[in-house]
Amino acid sequence: MSTSTTSNLAFNSRTSGRNINSGLFKLNLDIVEAFEFPTLLTKPVCVSLFNSKVPAGFPSPADDHVEKRLDPTEFLVDQADATFFVSIQGESMIDVGLLPGDKAVIDRSKTATVGDIVLAVVDGDFTIKILNRKRDGSPRLMPANAAGNYQPIDIKEHMQFEVWGVVTGSFRRFK
Repeated sequence: MSTSTTSNLAFNSRTSGRNINSGLFKLNLDIVEAFEFPTLLTKPVCVSLFNSKVPAGFPSPADDHVEKRLDPTEFLVDQADATFFVSIQGESMIDVGLLPGDKAVIDRSKTATVGDIVLAVVDGDFTIKILNRKRDGSPRLMPANAAGNYQPIDIKEHMQFEVWGVVTGSFRRFK
């Protein structure tokens, strides 16, 4: 599997139902463990979307023209009953903009194709990686971190593997 950042944690009774005898265990920080489902609001929350583009360099005067109202749920969720969020842990996908603490939007109704960022289950552990194929056609999950600390996960016949959904977006809070 991939080499990744691990951390030793003291055992407690709230370990997501894992059968761990006692003592310390390793937690892979690139494994997804928390799932959150979008709240279906009866009234959409719409926020102003301005027509002007904002450079990340020097500030420019704001445009008074509102292009339209943007509902974040409508923007992020294509099919509500097949969509959920997961929290990103670890740094294996930072080169595609998925940072620790971000919420990834997962859509189970989408069919994954090579090049998609996917939520996959590999031998019982969830991970988010880029779906790829080896020359022999077998699946390979690719990290997106140029630092070289993470290796591809080559899926072999004896491994349990399933694509659980396609990552269609992400969001984060700064404050």
